[in-house]
Amino acid sequence: MTANDVDDVFAVLNLNLGEYFAPEVIRFFLAQWPDGQFVAESLTGQVVGALCGSKLAGNRASVSLLAVDSSVRGMGAGTSLMASLRRACMMNGIGTIQLEVRTTNENAIRFYKRLGFSVSEFLPSFYNDGGDGYRMVSATFSSGVSPS
Repeated sequence: MTANDVDDVFAVLNLNLGEYFAPEVIRFFLAQWPDGQFVAESLTGQVVGALCGSKLAGNRASVSLLAVDSSVRGMGAGTSLMASLRRACMMNGIGTIQLEVRTTNENAIRFYKRLGFSVSEFLPSFYNDGGDGYRMVSATFSSGVSPS
């Protein structure tokens, strides 16, 4: 992801996630850790997915935002974005990736489990609307695919 992608990432995030994210949020992530920001593009170069990662204390990174356009879900864009983050973490000596997901988002939870994540914590009223979440974690050296 580059600064030129911010408008397209803004559109993907806001059309495909249940909350509003301002362009400044995307710029913040780019400034905080340029190597931890990724886009997925269609064959025609249209941004169809984005991942914003963050470096955390304790040799950890976080998937702060991940969105894939509904028109291409299930075609590998999310898996590719997560693999890119995993490589960036490994290159930066980061051993653990964490993320938060709504407890009601069963498709996302299955997706993350398939990529080697496991639930580590229940987060009551984690989201702005009072929705509950799970924190999920994975080692960066995981194969990225676990049995279903």
